Amino acid sequence: MPELPEVETVVRGLAYLVGRKLHSLEIFDSRVWFESPLDPKSLKGLQLLEVARRGKYILLRFEKNRTVIQHLRMTGKMLDSKSQLIPDPVRNAIGKGGKGFQIRSRFSFTGCDLFFYDPRRFGTLTLVSDEDRYFREKKIAPDPFHRPEEAFLCFQEGLRKCKKPIKTALLDQSIIAGVGNIYADEALFLRKIHPQILALEIRELKKLWQEIVALLERSITSGGSSIRNYVNASGEAGTYAQKHLVYGKTGEACSRCGTFISRILLGGRATHFCPSCQPRS
Repeated sequence: MPELPEVETVVRGLAYLVGRKLHSLEIFDSRVWFESPLDPKSLKGLQLLEVARRGKYILLRFEKNRTVIQHLRMTGKMLDSKSQLIPDPVRNAIGKGGKGFQIRSRFSFTGCDLFFYDPRRFGTLTLVSDEDRYFREKKIAPDPFHRPEEAFLCFQEGLRKCKKPIKTALLDQSIIAGVGNIYADEALFLRKIHPQILALEIRELKKLWQEIVALLERSITSGGSSIRNYVNASGEAGTYAQKHLVYGKTGEACSRCGTFISRILLGGRATHFCPSCQPRS
């Protein structure tokens, strides 16, 4: 699933749409229109004012206080309708069921059409008139970059009372928005913290926070991490995966000490760490 750096890269790649009018939003797969009391037809003719992000969510802010909140989930991509990444059998079957539902929706802006292409069909679109209410109800923490002071306080308070392992806590979007499996593993390695230590036992939370933010910034600069499915809005892969230190490195030598990287399951999620650099006690 794309994490904060990957979503930020997509958002920046969609900035060229700002100022254009949306002529229509066609929904081909009804499952994509998620938890929304508003009709997609209500967006017709509205100008896109901003493409933004909160955590792992893309925000398409239109006139008349309308925001499309998009979650790409595992395989979702926002691509030009002519993108070569969309297989012809899928393109030719748009809206006809089966493979055609992999193109979940079409955004028709002035001068261009975009497809929400999502082979596994887990991504969602939600139209809201009150973003803050939506994210409160979803219990999504403030964004680490757009509201850093609030986000750190939420992070600090959340970890101080959390009895879960620190790796599991870092995946909790009510504690820190935007961090997933990749950057949780990488940040804990950089801070030499064993992933099974309880969150409430972690000291120097400010340093952990700063490490996470710096890590996310470095990944954004590299266009994010492309592991399996992620590409940006131009169909290009990110390069930060080449700089991973532990994630996906099971059995490889630690870059710091040479010990083999271990892999365990925590909360059903693969977790990578160095047993030597990240001792449990």
